[in-house]
Amino acid sequence: MRNFLTIVLIALTAGWFASCNTVEPEMSASKGRKKVYNLRYTNEGRTLYLTWNLDADSTMSGIQIARNGENPVTIDSLLTSYTVRHVTPNQDVLYTVKIFYRDSVVSEGVSIRVHIKYDQPVYAGYVLSTGSIAELPDDDERAAAEWFDREYVQKNRGRFIPIWEVGNVNLDEVACLWVHIDRQGMPAGWQNLTGGFSDPVFVANLKSYVEEGGNLYLSTHATQLLVAIGRITEAQSPNEISTGQGGYGPDIWTMNAYLGAGSTPSYDHRGYEFFKDMKLDIYNNYEYTSFPMVSPGIREDHNCLWRLSDIKFPSGSDKVRGWELATKSTALATWGQNTELNYIGLVDFAIMGNYRGRIVAMGLGCYEWALHDGNAYQYQIEKLTENIIESMRK
Repeated sequence: MRNFLTIVLIALTAGWFASCNTVEPEMSASKGRKKVYNLRYTNEGRTLYLTWNLDADSTMSGIQIARNGENPVTIDSLLTSYTVRHVTPNQDVLYTVKIFYRDSVVSEGVSIRVHIKYDQPVYAGYVLSTGSIAELPDDDERAAAEWFDREYVQKNRGRFIPIWEVGNVNLDEVACLWVHIDRQGMPAGWQNLTGGFSDPVFVANLKSYVEEGGNLYLSTHATQLLVAIGRITEAQSPNEISTGQGGYGPDIWTMNAYLGAGSTPSYDHRGYEFFKDMKLDIYNNYEYTSFPMVSPGIREDHNCLWRLSDIKFPSGSDKVRGWELATKSTALATWGQNTELNYIGLVDFAIMGNYRGRIVAMGLGCYEWALHDGNAYQYQIEKLTENIIESMRK
């Protein structure tokens, strides 16, 4: 039975603790407009139920809900309740509810601070398309899965999720899923993904997982699943795709997180959380620092990223900013040698609309897990992956 929580209430049951307090809203230009009141919550594990009261009238059009002041969700209905799944445990989270008016004015916010203590393990999941790691069809996929086994499964931080079990994942237990597809010879398009990844049942289950608040990491050819689950449109799908055998290269392949380096505008993400503790230096005589990812040798060069010049955006913005506004995302990195605002290969997609989970997509060819001649920068691949997973395993 759920306990009703008002200003401050502490509830303790087997495995979870919850407390909350109402925070006074800041004064704003919308002062005088009606706002919600009596905001409160209940929870079951990591599922949060927000409820409030409002005195509805014909000038109102909907409700806006924000978490820690970011990524507000606007609902075109005068709801008095909202369910948040997969709430971040063991830290304060501030939820703010506002009324959205028909003249585009938003009321002052009423906020509530939530702190749910959750003592059960929270895992990352690796979607396995075969019965075992050894059965995976590509050496890069096997190498990635073997690393996940060592660093997550054996350390009780992760689980392998069979592809046919994705629909049964418990969000309270598995906070994020990693889908890594890296295979030679596949035609472009998510419908051509092999191993069951284009199966309608899997796609529907993956979409439901994100809609319910699960986070998703899509790497290499798996970035195309963004289209399959409807997070981006067909016109926004990855359009720079390679699946060939590759060849020898004498240079160091790097990843550039300084988009438009040396130009205006530019976007410098070298300090982004995904790059924590990664090596950053000058390589290949570039005039900026970048992240080394692949040493000289035979490389497959499997890209599955975005060439923005072939995607239409509203006039008045550069291609990167146009992409970010259209998809509610942050474009983080491109090929090491690229300084044009045209190619993007690492993107962080924020919560948007019905998609309550975060999605990270990595489609750069320098994200190669198993090089024929070995990789002096394997640590970089692994550290980037761990940083992304840990960012979402909360």
